[in-house]
Amino acid sequence: MKKRTAILIFFVLIISWGFSFNLLTLGTYGFTSSSTSLDISNWDDTFKKFDYYSFKIAIMYPAEDSPEMLFGPYFGYTIYDNLDKTQLKDLNSIIENTGYELGIVTLYNTDFLFNTKFNVMALGGIHTEDQFQSLSTSISINLGLSYKVSTIDIFLLGGYESRYFTTENKMVTINYLPVSMGVEVLF
Repeated sequence: MKKRTAILIFFVLIISWGFSFNLLTLGTYGFTSSSTSLDISNWDDTFKKFDYYSFKIAIMYPAEDSPEMLFGPYFGYTIYDNLDKTQLKDLNSIIENTGYELGIVTLYNTDFLFNTKFNVMALGGIHTEDQFQSLSTSISINLGLSYKVSTIDIFLLGGYESRYFTTENKMVTINYLPVSMGVEVLF
């Protein structure tokens, strides 16, 4: 096991030295906008709080033909306010208040005023709240500004996100208004 770990670390270091990349960390609070389900018969369509806190980390590379566009994989950790005490238990009885996210992030930025940039960020991927027993999709579009301080970009973003919770051909859709703050560093 130690030999495999050493080989993996060596491989990651070689790739990191060979390429420059941006490391993006992003903290998000998602306000619940709406929720729907056609598959849970007693789903209450009135406003519910499924708010969440999330931390994501992404390794981003510039596009060859367009340096203002960055893309790469991300990993995230999410904490929900009260997910396990809701009707989502009817969809997935082992759902937890915490979950993981994996996906792809794309960031487009263009010069704005002074030392700021206008940003459009799209995230798409999967999330799981039951220790990877089921995987559901999420899609998020964000707009915002970033400010450059030395080699660090500081972001403030707001947007719209849809998270789908699925199990055995049943689905719940929860829409969010995420507000994010982040930091990007060039390596």
